[in-house]
Amino acid sequence: MEQVEQQQGASAERRTGKRHSAVLLLGKVCGDVPGVCLVHNISASGLMARFVDVPNVGDSITIEVRGLSPVSGTVRWVNGRKAGIQFDSPQPYEQIFSHENEDDTVPRPPRFPVALTADVRLGTHKFTTAMLDISAGGAKLQAEGPVQTGLAGHIVVKPLGTVISGTVCWVQDGRFGFRFVSPLSMDTLAAIVGLR
Repeated sequence: MEQVEQQQGASAERRTGKRHSAVLLLGKVCGDVPGVCLVHNISASGLMARFVDVPNVGDSITIEVRGLSPVSGTVRWVNGRKAGIQFDSPQPYEQIFSHENEDDTVPRPPRFPVALTADVRLGTHKFTTAMLDISAGGAKLQAEGPVQTGLAGHIVVKPLGTVISGTVCWVQDGRFGFRFVSPLSMDTLAAIVGLR
């Protein structure tokens, strides 16, 4: 009887100590050549994600997700395209659910710097311009001619030909932010980020 109670106590301890939150967040695998992953669950001690470029067991890896600074860890297991990462130190993962950072800014998904060209159509205005960065939810582009906040339209990412609809959400210093109507999938974002 005592052994059963000890096992139940140990089991309860594991459950409370390894509580995970189920999420579906696009993450950035940091490095010389950034990669894309989709985080399925996360806790203070680690996360499980699906990867485009699958890491190996034992690899050191750094991942950035919305609401957290880049977090370093070690790959503990791999199964197909999924892998489990153990963080090097406990993380305040609850921040990924916050609507505001401590400095009152809005948490943003990780951004990927790119050096691409896009055809842009905003209302009746058409132009080709440089895309400077991209995330799952939007992109930063060089403004050409009259670009105003609130204009709806689409961009075509070259050379893929991927058409993305959205709205201009800000204009500043000859650049503008383009918020996508719906977030990009992991594979679409990875294909765009992979263009060199």
